[in-house]
Amino acid sequence: MASSYVIDTPVGATPVSQTDTVQRFDLGIEARGVDRQTGKSSVNVGAGVFVYARGSNVTAAGQFVHLSQSIGGGGQSAVLLASANSTCFWPIGVAAGNLSATNVFGWVQVVGVCDYALVSNTSVAANAYIALASTAGQVGSVTALGSRIAGIAVPVSFTSSQTSLTVLLNRPMIIGITASN
Repeated sequence: MASSYVIDTPVGATPVSQTDTVQRFDLGIEARGVDRQTGKSSVNVGAGVFVYARGSNVTAAGQFVHLSQSIGGGGQSAVLLASANSTCFWPIGVAAGNLSATNVFGWVQVVGVCDYALVSNTSVAANAYIALASTAGQVGSVTALGSRIAGIAVPVSFTSSQTSLTVLLNRPMIIGITASN
């Protein structure tokens, strides 16, 4: 069963998957989310940190995004993570909802256990390096020059029979072009 995060500090009980076409909070505000799952089959994943952002081209929850900052205009925007951005050092997170257009606002997870992330590989081993994937908005375990992402740990393996990857986020970002990953 997937997590059921709800923002509890500082903005009140808002499900992180909720999106709006009217901006409800300041762009870039960070809030703590707590997993509110209950029941015998539930595994509560604890707390996480979420950033409120303007949408762009994010069509599904679980897609990885860059949080681009527009100084003096637009504010924080969630833009699909793409291999073309391997030299971009903007923070990375996972969209908690569908942020498909610039008039859509919602939450992006940057810290904590994320059990709804999308991945392009057919399998990912526990403790694998995570890198940009060929599919925008997804990550994989194949690392090419400059594509490795720091701040994402894989606590359990992922197979093609699963629908989403579980990762531990710690304010991920691309490490940049280096001689080796």
